[in-house]
Amino acid sequence: MPAGRFLVLLLLALALVIPFSVLLEWLGVDQFDSILEEMLAENKWLVVIGAIFLAPLLEEPIFRLHLDLKMTSIWWGLGMSILLISQQWCVTAVFIVYLVYLLIKVFRHRPPNLKFVVYTSSIFFALIHVGNFSNLELADHIYWIPFLVASQFFGGLILSYIRLSHGIWFSILFHGAYNAILIIPTVYFYEP
Repeated sequence: MPAGRFLVLLLLALALVIPFSVLLEWLGVDQFDSILEEMLAENKWLVVIGAIFLAPLLEEPIFRLHLDLKMTSIWWGLGMSILLISQQWCVTAVFIVYLVYLLIKVFRHRPPNLKFVVYTSSIFFALIHVGNFSNLELADHIYWIPFLVASQFFGGLILSYIRLSHGIWFSILFHGAYNAILIIPTVYFYEP
């Protein structure tokens, strides 16, 4: 991927996220405690390693490797999705059902529409991030969920484009760079 396109996509992703974060704070959505804050208080460098290296290495194969609709890619995503069970077990269970559905469709040589696969994957990627909020009671605050994870949904669409256009390693690299731009200043300026 040319460096210029990589930078433009990174700036686009940040242009979507940063104003949206300000809007959420203005709307009072900052009432939900972020697990990130709790983790920063315990070990901020573990947060850096997790966000920049581990999250992209796990999340990209799980949520975007299967976008090529190849059996082996879907199997990899299915196998790795087991690692998410402890985060949001309900979302993960439905995601596993979705991957099994993809396996069956591809096995029968009737793969689903690529737009369906990209949007569905991005929705699951966003929903798994509901787990980032420790005091969010789903039954009481279900209406906030689309707002809380909208930036992950749009990020998932950008990462899907990168995955399909340039390969899984570029989406992993982009995901890590994106997280680094957001996490490093947070860690640097964090005061308990």
